[in-house]
Amino acid sequence: MKKFCFLLAPAFLLAASVSAQLSNSLNMQDARFASYKEPYRPQYHFSPPMHFMNDPNGLVYFNGTYHLYYQYNPLQLVAGHQSWGHAFSTDLIHWTNADPQIAIPEAISGPLAGQIFTGSTVVDANNTSGFFTGHPGQALVAIYTLNQPTREVQNVAYSLDNGLTYTNYSGNPVLNSPTGDNPNFRDPKVFFYAPTNSWIMTVALPRAHQVLIYRSTDLIHWGPLPVSTFGPAGIDGFQWECPNLFPVPVQGTNQTKWVMMVGINPGAPQGGSMDEYFVGNFDGTTFTADDAVSRVMDFGKDFYAAQTYNNDPLGRAIVVGWMSNWQYTQVVPTSPWRGIFALPRILSVLANQNQTQTGGLLVQTPISLEGLHDKTLFNGSAQVNDASPLSISLQHNGSFELETTLVAQPTPGQLQQRLNIDIRNSAGETVTVGYDWSQQQVYVDRGETEGFSNPFFTDRFATYEANPDNSIKLHLFVDRSTLEVFVDDGVQVCTATFFMRHGPPTKVELNAENNSVNVQNLTAYSLKSIWR
Repeated sequence: MKKFCFLLAPAFLLAASVSAQLSNSLNMQDARFASYKEPYRPQYHFSPPMHFMNDPNGLVYFNGTYHLYYQYNPLQLVAGHQSWGHAFSTDLIHWTNADPQIAIPEAISGPLAGQIFTGSTVVDANNTSGFFTGHPGQALVAIYTLNQPTREVQNVAYSLDNGLTYTNYSGNPVLNSPTGDNPNFRDPKVFFYAPTNSWIMTVALPRAHQVLIYRSTDLIHWGPLPVSTFGPAGIDGFQWECPNLFPVPVQGTNQTKWVMMVGINPGAPQGGSMDEYFVGNFDGTTFTADDAVSRVMDFGKDFYAAQTYNNDPLGRAIVVGWMSNWQYTQVVPTSPWRGIFALPRILSVLANQNQTQTGGLLVQTPISLEGLHDKTLFNGSAQVNDASPLSISLQHNGSFELETTLVAQPTPGQLQQRLNIDIRNSAGETVTVGYDWSQQQVYVDRGETEGFSNPFFTDRFATYEANPDNSIKLHLFVDRSTLEVFVDDGVQVCTATFFMRHGPPTKVELNAENNSVNVQNLTAYSLKSIWR
């Protein structure tokens, strides 16, 4: 969670009044005013009923339920009064807003008054903390940053009702910065490391561009000094935050690599906020990157503060990211809510094949939405050229999934041999996804839309993706105002929001430029709403 003092609402003024408002927001009154039919409202991505949401927090599976906590302002459409909102699911697709909606509210008064910033939740199955003595079946412990005017510290809270509400540990804070009170020391991500029978915490020292690694046996006693540090490394930006250390399987092997993921905000190469990662090894104390290369999670501009789930029953590394960017998130034209989460993605590492370009890359595989498939919009193949485009009519809700492999025979010396997938509404507003064989470049262009104008709302994103056999595989998820593009089975990913003033997309058109493209195995489905 990034603290922008000039944007956040004051958290400590009018304490009694604010406290009353927060108390009123502990029920699901908000949900009555959210139809989930509003303009730009996604239909199969999670968004809160009302008000402002940013970082995913405390992602954990427990007793058959995936819990989704998140940074939440229950009072306004901008960041401030940061608390933990809550939703849950049994399949990572259909989400239910919890009642109460606020699992950990902003602390209004007392020596530990402050905003509840980003953190994580673990399953303390062996009651190492002692919080669950006399409470069989309960095991959820949240570790989060308490943001105060002059310092950020790490607090612990526990739940005795399966994650609906949390009680703060009486001995908080459990960890302060190793340099003393520090206004930038945040975002603990905790997991259990079985080989040493201990809990591991990664926490950011943002301005130093470092991740500090701590160890505990009981979730309460940490440090006071870290057992190791990572960074500076890769892209520094202005500061690091939201660190995440997790194991990932290597495709086609029985090996496991460890990934260190960190958020940059501000100062990302494409502007504002983004996530980068490093692939390497972890020995229970120290993370060591395989190389000095920083790799980006997403070549779009709307994927940030990603966090992996703890305790997945299948042992998968599942990541969820926030679909926005701090450069413009507080002014996007959505109401009565702001904030969307990307589809959950299952992570693996592409095996390093003789140090080739793609060795060590994270592969992101979207969770299957087959259960949401409604109408089949297209199923087949086609030849597309300059004079013969392929058009697909959409249902009017603007939510669909499209997957295809594009094969072309480029002409030597011919420039701009492209295929464009144009996603249009009835007024002609267009978002384009395409591939340029001459440049070996995947690109996304959201510039031909009229619903939002902002100098930081970048129009175009692109990345290099080689195609030695002249083919490229694209998997698109469009949800009224969101776009996710998975390239070549998730080796590259672009996440972008867009805002069409005159209604959601109504058709898709595939157009070839200066070449003929074989559109193979194209499937397109309209997708049902998860809110009906």
